[in-house]
Amino acid sequence: MGMHFRGVNFTPGEDKLRVSAWLNTSIDAIQGTDQKHYQLWGKIFEYFEQYKETTNERTVKSLTHRWSVIQKATNKFCATLAQVGRLNQSGMTEHDKFEKAKIMYKSLEKCNFQFEHCWNLLKDQPKWIGHATKEDPKRRKTVSPVPKTSPCSAGTEDNAIENDIIELDRPIGRKAEKGKRKALDKQIEESVQLRKLKYTLLEESRKKEEKKLHQEDERLKLEREKVKLAKKESDQRIMMMNLNGMTDIQKQYFQQLQKEIMEENDAPVLG
Repeated sequence: MGMHFRGVNFTPGEDKLRVSAWLNTSIDAIQGTDQKHYQLWGKIFEYFEQYKETTNERTVKSLTHRWSVIQKATNKFCATLAQVGRLNQSGMTEHDKFEKAKIMYKSLEKCNFQFEHCWNLLKDQPKWIGHATKEDPKRRKTVSPVPKTSPCSAGTEDNAIENDIIELDRPIGRKAEKGKRKALDKQIEESVQLRKLKYTLLEESRKKEEKKLHQEDERLKLEREKVKLAKKESDQRIMMMNLNGMTDIQKQYFQQLQKEIMEENDAPVLG
């Protein structure tokens, strides 16, 4: 039985080194899926160990597990960012699109995007772009299995058993692989369509709310104009009043009102 122990969470510095290890490690084609997998991850582990700046003990399994979490979350964020880009909203800067993508990601995944430091390293790298978009089924068979861990719980993934050897999924038949891929593609397409629908509904709701607020602003503006006009008309009547024939008290009252009106008109207009 393997020994269970709780490891130290990966730091942003370790995450970036982990990404660099993947980007800077290449391996020649080798006969045998398992052999290729183990040699590749062996090289990545050696690179990580050579350049790490912490004393945290890591294993091939912990690095593989962490990479799968980084890759899964970053792929989802890239898809969200691409969706924001397709909206082609005028006036949006790249920073605006990035911030909007983070908000959409949090809404869809129920957690913040935690790997911005990794995304910055990966986003312009041809190796990452090819890895994220390539649909070759032969390549799919060599990808390490993705653990059933949500990227939202990425802070605790190193609590796995670290001294066990990673077991690769056995390559499956072509027909089974094709059927599995079709089912997965359909599931992804349905998920994308659902997310598009959710985002469309949110946009429509936001536009309705903005229109409602604009109408309310216009109504209040009109009310203020009416009040201002009514006061102006009242002031004009008071200034034009004939005070002859009034009692002394009446004269004093309207003279005081006229004085206040004059002072208001002489007062400087404040912005």
